Amino acid sequence: MSRISKRKLMKALKGELEIKPTKDEIFDRFRNPPTQAEWLKGYHKWVEEHTLSTPLSEYEAMAMAVGRKKRRRKKNVNG
Repeated sequence: MSRISKRKLMKALKGELEIKPTKDEIFDRFRNPPTQAEWLKGYHKWVEEHTLSTPLSEYEAMAMAVGRKKRRRKKNVNG
């Protein structure tokens, strides 16, 4: 049985582990290239997965809010 790090194991269980293609798999891609329709379908799927669903301005506003510290009001001792 091969050894695997905890980090790689967690990625594999989540389905995020990237497997590097072998030389034969790479050459198969060149021998049998995808059609234009298949390529466009894959491209549109990739764009959907990698596009923000929320406008960038909202993410920027959240980033600015995280860095701010709240000011404490001084209590009036005399009154």
